[in-house]
Amino acid sequence: MMIKKFLNNIPKNKKLVLELGIGDGNLIKSLSEKNHDCYFIGIEIQEDYFIKAKYNIKSQNVMLLNCSFEDVLPLFDDESIYKIISVLPDPKYIDKNYRHEWEIFYSIVYKKLLKKGLFILITEITDELFQPVSNNYFYKEVDNLKQVFQSIGFNILNDFEGYQENYMTSFLQIFNRDPKRIRIINFEFTKN
Repeated sequence: MMIKKFLNNIPKNKKLVLELGIGDGNLIKSLSEKNHDCYFIGIEIQEDYFIKAKYNIKSQNVMLLNCSFEDVLPLFDDESIYKIISVLPDPKYIDKNYRHEWEIFYSIVYKKLLKKGLFILITEITDELFQPVSNNYFYKEVDNLKQVFQSIGFNILNDFEGYQENYMTSFLQIFNRDPKRIRIINFEFTKN
């Protein structure tokens, strides 16, 4: 009920940007300070991260929600969100063993994006035994992910190993310490 009330208070004159799983909030804080023409909504289910983010973020163009983004995302109107960002999602939102479940979730992401809206997904590719990831394995996994997201309806604007600096998070900093066993892929998807 409170979330529905919140949705009614979103400014209509700003581009809406959602970050799914904000962690400590450093990314949304940085983006909100640089992009005043956007309104940012950060969703974090873990209360300790949420409290830390709420304490650190003072921007007027940010709203933080302490809940599951799976519960919140369906409440938005279709074609209402300019950009959705997911950096290092929990394995249940990207691992091939959970594909059926996350495919359904990303279909909802697709529906909620505006036409020409952006979905930024930055995720890791790791070996099941946590050994160094070969180029062959890395590119095979990247191709598999591309195919899944294209089957949902997304167009691929860009994909590259690594990530854009403006999407740095504290978790990416940690993962960068082991680039042979944790290889990062940055996808930029758009909706037709």
